[in-house]
Amino acid sequence: MADQVVISGMGIICPIGFGEKAFWTSLTEGRSGAAPVDGLDTSELSRQNACQVREPIDIGSATGGQPGRASQLAIAASRQAVAASGISPSDVPRGRLAVTIGTTMGETEFIENQLGAPDDQWLCSDHMQQIARGKPGCIAANVLADLDASGPAVDLYGACAAGNMAIATARQSLLAGDCDVALAGGADGFSRLAFIGFMRLRVMAAEVCRPFDDQRDGLFVGEGAAVFVLERESSVKARGGTVRARVLGTGLTSENYHPTRPDPEGDGLTRATLHALSDAALDPADIDYVCAHGTGTPQNDAIEVKVLEKCFPKGIAFSSVKALTGHCMGAAAAVEAAACVLSLQHQTLIPTWHLTNVLQPCSLDAIQGATREAATRYVLNNSAGFGGYNSSVILGAA
Repeated sequence: MADQVVISGMGIICPIGFGEKAFWTSLTEGRSGAAPVDGLDTSELSRQNACQVREPIDIGSATGGQPGRASQLAIAASRQAVAASGISPSDVPRGRLAVTIGTTMGETEFIENQLGAPDDQWLCSDHMQQIARGKPGCIAANVLADLDASGPAVDLYGACAAGNMAIATARQSLLAGDCDVALAGGADGFSRLAFIGFMRLRVMAAEVCRPFDDQRDGLFVGEGAAVFVLERESSVKARGGTVRARVLGTGLTSENYHPTRPDPEGDGLTRATLHALSDAALDPADIDYVCAHGTGTPQNDAIEVKVLEKCFPKGIAFSSVKALTGHCMGAAAAVEAAACVLSLQHQTLIPTWHLTNVLQPCSLDAIQGATREAATRYVLNNSAGFGGYNSSVILGAA
């Protein structure tokens, strides 16, 4: 087999924990990050809860100025990932470290902070500087600058499938020999625009997010970042590093059914899943668990079950962690990939918390009620987003 791409370190900043230990504890104990929204007056709104990162993020001023919220989250997660991998960015040859960060909203402060400002404060000198600091590409660029490294830095705007897209892109770059080390993941800060937008779409939960339940009524908007250090396996072994998981296959597809609704038959996600299986040279029976996109919205969950039944006709164990983390937007797939790595490590599967009565029809193994110890070799992380984006990543145990 050719030199595989592996994960040698990861960092997580999300509503249910800073770092692997806190994140895993919350996942196994069912601790939700949902709470009343901070930073937005919701007194006249129909929804009041969100999953926000409540702990302060202190990244200092290493980037030469205060970056936006998404960049702060990405930098904090990247520092964790680099420290966990044991790699020194300064040892990577110049131009050979790549950073790819998936995002939905990017940096939004230069819009949101101006919404109540008078006309003369729009496009003034200070506002123009805010716009420049929040331009597309700034999140990955800020991470690269914080590492004091050089190489390509790209923000991928792939809606809620962006985190997996970043992992897939980084893997391809490593396999092609375009870089020696890649940092990849997703990041999004809490956005008032996203909160109001999802509320207006009537897809936000009133009090509890319960994916795949017959009483599900929507999602919670979240925020966060998860970043991985990806390398070729030979490089990790040569420097005495540790392989955390293997990135075995990916599938990226798009569909043009509707701006915000998936194809009723799940065409795009089906193709992404099957492409990932083919890329990994695995059969459906080889997959032990699917970390589902599972937003908790009536339409998405029903379509995703239909997709899994088509792709895994003999059944599959599946669950969604969004019941706890909320929908972390562009970081969602990356946060869920981190949950997959930890499930492989601990040989333990996380249930869909708050799931009581599984939606019907469903012939699959919906994990509910408690964690499950299980021999786990290969897991599939699925994600989908507005605009018809779909992404699948298959991870293997170290």
